[in-house]
Amino acid sequence: MPAPVILATHEWPPARTDTGAAAPVAALVHGITGWWRTWWRVGPALAEHGYRVIAVDQRGHGESPPIDGVATADSLAADIAVTLDGLGLSSVDLLVGHSLGAAVCLELVHARPDVARRLVIEDPPGQVRADDLEFQDNLAREVRAARSAPESEVGCELADNPSWVEEDARQDVDGKAACDLEGILAFLRGSTGLPVIELAPRIRVRTLYLLADEERSALGSQRSALIASLPASASVVEMDSGHTLHRDCFDAYLAAITGWLAGA
Repeated sequence: MPAPVILATHEWPPARTDTGAAAPVAALVHGITGWWRTWWRVGPALAEHGYRVIAVDQRGHGESPPIDGVATADSLAADIAVTLDGLGLSSVDLLVGHSLGAAVCLELVHARPDVARRLVIEDPPGQVRADDLEFQDNLAREVRAARSAPESEVGCELADNPSWVEEDARQDVDGKAACDLEGILAFLRGSTGLPVIELAPRIRVRTLYLLADEERSALGSQRSALIASLPASASVVEMDSGHTLHRDCFDAYLAAITGWLAGA
């Protein structure tokens, strides 16, 4: 397993806190080919609710180091752990992960249950991509197009995703252009697995699962099995949305999180 590295981070300071009180901390972990800017609306919104918000760039993404060797879910989780430790944070109040980031967050909380008081899992992956050449080829095409013709790719993304605002598409294209494509492809081909279905029933941290609709969820055929396996401490919200709920239906996404936090 690659040695853990300190990841690049971006912070949004809390908009308001009680005098003399430390702000609660929220950490955000993006999906594959993403980066901290995927949270461009989520971060400020949580900051408005009083959180100090920290978004990481996972290894091979954004401004973080490239992938050295073949990454695994636990090596990516270890990166987040040492990054939080480096910030003096043995634990956070809220840990949020999307897609690959959701799988990595589950791995991290399973290894270190005290690392987060509450956990939000946004449409985690349920499919192994090692032999999915179509997925790999499409990913490579999108990354190369993001580098060679970014404005055209922004237009294509907006056409394909009419509910997105322009910044959603622009930061997605920028994230693809910045990513370590070869390292990510090696990760996908390594058949290391993202053990979401195995880990989810074991998580005892209070968790909110935000899931895309059945036809568009990255869980694929594992979606029903995941829901059925969850412990009583977990909550599930199913949305009429594609895989990136925080772009497809931001208002409903934020309302689900803040409502859950208020009642948790």
